[in-house]
Amino acid sequence: MTNLLEKALITGFGIFILTIFISMINPFIMQVSEFNNTIKNDIELYEDFFFDVDTGIKFIIENPNATYIKNIEYPRNLNVTLTGFYCKYEYVIGNKSNYKIFEYIKPFINHSYVNLSTNNYILSISIVYNFIEVQFN
Repeated sequence: MTNLLEKALITGFGIFILTIFISMINPFIMQVSEFNNTIKNDIELYEDFFFDVDTGIKFIIENPNATYIKNIEYPRNLNVTLTGFYCKYEYVIGNKSNYKIFEYIKPFINHSYVNLSTNNYILSISIVYNFIEVQFN
């Protein structure tokens, strides 16, 4: 009987210690969860931006006499460089620099958009003298 009582006391003490440990570590788990959600939202915002710009450039390549205009949300920590046949995106997520490069069949008018503020801009894409012009106004 004492053996069973000892096992019950040890199990109860273990559950008590486990409860205290979980209550102490719970705030840290919540912070990690919030951080992961923030990163996920940032990634989705960047991907939406890349998709919108890519769609506009492809539309202009197929319709050279048209002008593509769209209201677009410019994400934070994003630099866009348009040079030659390439559109290069440099962005920071979670203190890590990431790069994404798209290649097109028509050349760009050289532009660099560095440290633009997070805001809504009007994306304007057109063909000028057989070069693609991309502007954020």
